[in-house]
Amino acid sequence: MADYDLPNFFKYVNLKTNASKIHYIGHSQGSMQMHVALSKRNPTVETFLGKYFAFGPVAFVKYATSHVVTLLNDSPILEWYKIRGIHEFMPSFGWFTTDAGVIFCSTFPKVCGDIMKQTMDADPSQDNYDRYDVLVGHAPAGTSVLNMRHWKQLFNSGKFQAYDYGSARDNEIAYGTAYPPTWDLGQIRQPMRLIAGNSDELADLTDVNALWDFL
Repeated sequence: MADYDLPNFFKYVNLKTNASKIHYIGHSQGSMQMHVALSKRNPTVETFLGKYFAFGPVAFVKYATSHVVTLLNDSPILEWYKIRGIHEFMPSFGWFTTDAGVIFCSTFPKVCGDIMKQTMDADPSQDNYDRYDVLVGHAPAGTSVLNMRHWKQLFNSGKFQAYDYGSARDNEIAYGTAYPPTWDLGQIRQPMRLIAGNSDELADLTDVNALWDFL
């Protein structure tokens, strides 16, 4: 996403608007994509990026308490997907009515019974319930199982690094090295504005401060 999607977003906006500088607001994983691109000094992103605002900024997730992250770490959920050859992780609420969704919910009822809390904050007083109809129209939007494996790796390692394919051979094919490369946040040379919350279970303030220290 950082290598292909993000640069092409900027190219597309520039093509349609002829804007020389494009402001970017990234939330959670959207901020992580930008941090990767800037760490690698992607020329397209650096050329077009105007102001950058990161909400719930993520690089490290060592201290995350998000239910989804701890679920990935403490349950066989990823193995469940692998055995069944399913490559898309919770694509949408409609997915829960499919055969795969019904089986999933019978196996992991707590996840399905409290799905929104699993992915969001721990302080309901911060939530705008009047807008939940809009929220559930877009979230959860799903992602790849490989992406969720990567989150699990980041949580376990405490590092900001690329996906580990699990063997020296496969990592060599992908990266040219036996181990996945770490992304050097110290290479970032664009200014950024980080906005973090006290009750964010994914972008924990300890991890956000660690991100800030590397900049």
